[in-house]
Amino acid sequence: MRRHWFIIFIRLIFWALLAFLPFIPYLLFQNFDATVSNNIFISTSMLIFLGIYYLFIWLFILNNFVDYFLDVWIVTNERIIDIEQRQLFSRVISEQELSKIQDVTAEINGVIPTFLNYGDVYVQTAAEKGRFIFRQVPNPLEIKRKITTLCEFVKKSVAQTPVPPPTKE
Repeated sequence: MRRHWFIIFIRLIFWALLAFLPFIPYLLFQNFDATVSNNIFISTSMLIFLGIYYLFIWLFILNNFVDYFLDVWIVTNERIIDIEQRQLFSRVISEQELSKIQDVTAEINGVIPTFLNYGDVYVQTAAEKGRFIFRQVPNPLEIKRKITTLCEFVKKSVAQTPVPPPTKE
């Protein structure tokens, strides 16, 4: 699972608005003074500034996309794997067996998440990392139901597995 598409969409809209920000002073001061616009030092400085500005915009767009695309939660029939991209070159991978899950909670807060059906799923475990959080995933109630069903199935199969008798040595 990944985050809902609306999350990356909102971030890209934000960066697109920041990309158009330098055009506002240009449109406001278009007829300001011909001598200022003809000055080669000012126009060169502005080109360098805009080049650096747009390089940073692209860097932040790339960083947001990498964070969105590489934050992954995997649920198998044996365990849950949480892959979290913290920074561009920093990643944390955690996993937990389904048999050690104690509680699963789905939470949808807000008007937009309610309409678009995305929210958080909290998985409480009896391990060192006590809580897995699936942030802003689509269909959180369905994910909660599937994880709960898998946990019950794993716990029943573990309970029904016969324990071999101890061997004498």
